[in-house]
Amino acid sequence: MIRGLRVNAPPAVRIKNWRDDVNKRAGFALACLLGCTTAGAAAPADQAARLGKDLTEVGAERAGNKEGSVPVYVGKGAFAPAMLKMTRAQLEDLRKRLVKDIQGMVGDPAVTADILTQAQAIMDAEPAKAKQVLAVVRAMLSSDASLKADFDKVLAGRGGKSVDGLLGQVESGKLKLPQIKDDIVAVITELKKGGGDAFMSRMVAAFDVGRVLEIVSIIDDPKTRVQANALVMKYMPAYVKGFLDYKTPGSTAGALDSIKPLYVITQANLKEHEAQLSDGHKAMFKTYPDYKMIVFPSYRNAFFPDEILKATVANATSATLTGTDEIKGAKLGFPFPVPTSGAEPLWNHKLKFRGSAVKRYNNQAIVKPDGTYKISKLVEDVKFKYANLKEPAEIQTGGLFAYYLQEVLEPPRVAGQVILVHETAGNPGLTRNAWIYSPGLARVNRAPDVGYDNPSIGSDGEQFNDQIDVFNGALDRFDWKLIGKKEVLIPYNSWMLNSPTFKYKDVIRPGHINQDLARYELHRVWVVEATLKSGQRHRFGKRRFYLDEDSWAIAVVDCYDNRGELWKVQEAHLLTIPFIPTVSGIPETIYDLQSKRYFVTTMTNEDAISDFEVKYEDSMFTPSALQKKARAK
Repeated sequence: MIRGLRVNAPPAVRIKNWRDDVNKRAGFALACLLGCTTAGAAAPADQAARLGKDLTEVGAERAGNKEGSVPVYVGKGAFAPAMLKMTRAQLEDLRKRLVKDIQGMVGDPAVTADILTQAQAIMDAEPAKAKQVLAVVRAMLSSDASLKADFDKVLAGRGGKSVDGLLGQVESGKLKLPQIKDDIVAVITELKKGGGDAFMSRMVAAFDVGRVLEIVSIIDDPKTRVQANALVMKYMPAYVKGFLDYKTPGSTAGALDSIKPLYVITQANLKEHEAQLSDGHKAMFKTYPDYKMIVFPSYRNAFFPDEILKATVANATSATLTGTDEIKGAKLGFPFPVPTSGAEPLWNHKLKFRGSAVKRYNNQAIVKPDGTYKISKLVEDVKFKYANLKEPAEIQTGGLFAYYLQEVLEPPRVAGQVILVHETAGNPGLTRNAWIYSPGLARVNRAPDVGYDNPSIGSDGEQFNDQIDVFNGALDRFDWKLIGKKEVLIPYNSWMLNSPTFKYKDVIRPGHINQDLARYELHRVWVVEATLKSGQRHRFGKRRFYLDEDSWAIAVVDCYDNRGELWKVQEAHLLTIPFIPTVSGIPETIYDLQSKRYFVTTMTNEDAISDFEVKYEDSMFTPSALQKKARAK
C-alpha cells in the first residue's frame, strides 16, 4: 500500500445499463438488445446522424460524466503538434538518449545540489512532513540490503559515515540536506562503475515509482507541492514531457497533474471500488495480497486519421454483419460505430486502424509463480489490407484484411520457425489460412490449427491463438451478447510501463507485473459477453470483454473455464500513439488464476522502436515467398 495517498474516498460511480438507454436509442430492435448475432443490420439513420455531434465519429459519447471522473473527449487536441509529426528515427534517437540522459542526470553534482537545496526548503516549510518523508527513504534503502551495504561501504571510506547516521543527523537538524551532497555524489559515482544498466535497475528496484509517488503525496501544501512539481519538471528531459503533458480545453493542468495519482486500490479498500472493477481484477486482488491499482486522472486522447473517421461515419449506415463473421458494406473505417449486436464491437477491434503496415519487435515471457522467466523474441511483419490509407478498399466476403508473418528469434530450440497467416472475413471456419516453416522439417506446410484455443507458439499453453492481440480470429463458436456500457477502471496511457529506462526484470514480478509501473484510469467501456455454443469446443466456456469506447480497443477480458470458474484475466495496457495515430495495447498480460503463472507479451522496453513507416508488397506474404525465405536460411 502507498502510505499518504487517500484511499478512503472512492470516486463517483455511474453505471450505464443498456436497458436504461433504450429510449435514447429508439428504433433498435429487441433482438439487438438481447445481443442476437444471426444478422446485423446497419445502424438506424437517426443514431448514425449523431456521429460527429454528441457522439464522436467512432461512436463514443463526447461528453464526460456529471461527476467529472470521466472527462469530455479531447482526442487529437490532447497532444502538442510536435508529437503528431514524430518519425521513427526521432523516436529511436530518443529511446537511446533517455537512459543515458537519466544516468547522466543522476549523481550530477550541480543537479544534486539543486535538488537537495529545494528539498530542504520543502522540509523547512513542512517540518511535520519531513519525518514521514525520511521514513519512506529509509524503507526504500531497507528494501535492498545489498544496496544499502554498498552505500555504507562507500560512506565508511569518507570518515566512517553510514546511511543511518546521515539520515539521523538530517532528521535531528544537525545536518541540512545540501551538506550531504558530496557524500551522495560519491556513492552514486562508485555504484555507476558497476555498469549503467545494472545501476539503474538497482535504483529502480529500491527507489520504486510507488514510493516516489508516496513522497509526492505526503507534500500536500499547495505552495510546496508547486515547488516540488517544478523541481521534477526542471530536470525531466524535455522530450519526455511531450508524452505526459496532455492538453485539455479550458484546463490549466500540466504534465505533473497527469502523473499525480488520485488514489490507490489495495485489498484493504477493495470493497469501496468493486463497482468499477471487472470480475477478473477483483480476483487479482483476492489472489495476490500485494496486488494494487494506482489510479490516475483520466485522459480521453484516443484518435485516428481523418480518413478513418469519415469512412466510419459512412459505414454506420452501410455495413452489415451476417452471422458472426460475414461483413459487407464496410470500407476503411470502423464498420459498426453504433453497434446493434454483440459480435460487432469485436469486429471494430479487429478492423481498427493501426497504420498501413508495421514491423514489430515483440518480446514475451512465461512467468512462473516465483517470478522466474525466460524471454522469447519475435519479429512480426504485418500488412493491413483493411484500414489501409495507401490502399483503401471495401471488405469482401472471404476477402483478406491482414497479412501476418512471424519469425521466432529466441529461444534457440524454436529459433527460425516462421508462420504466415492470411486473415479473412467470411463464413464460419473459413477466416484464416496459415502456413508454417519449421527448421527441423526444413519445409513449409499448411498449419491447420492456428486459431481458436490452440496454444500460440512460445506461450506454453498460457496464450491461445485467439488471444493474440487480446482477441482475433473467427467468432463462430460463441454466442455474443451486447451488455451495454459501464464505467470501469482499465489500463490506459501506459507510457511509463513502456519506458526504456525500465528493463524487463523491472517489469516482471512474481504473480503479476510491477503494478507500480502500471497506470489505471476510469473510462466508459462497451461490455460484451461471449458464451460457448452448445456442441462447440473451446477451453473457455465464457468470456467477458471490456472495450474502450473511444478506440474500440479491448482493455480487459475475464475468461471462464467450462465449469464456470474464472480462469484467466487478460489486460492490454492501452496507449494512444499520436504519430501513427492509433491506440494499442503494450504490453498485454494473461494471468492464470489456477496455475499462478502469467504470460506477458508485446514488451518493447529493451528493443528498437517498431517500424510504422515500413512498406510491404503483397508478394512478400505468399507461401512461395515463405518457401524462398526458408531456403535462404
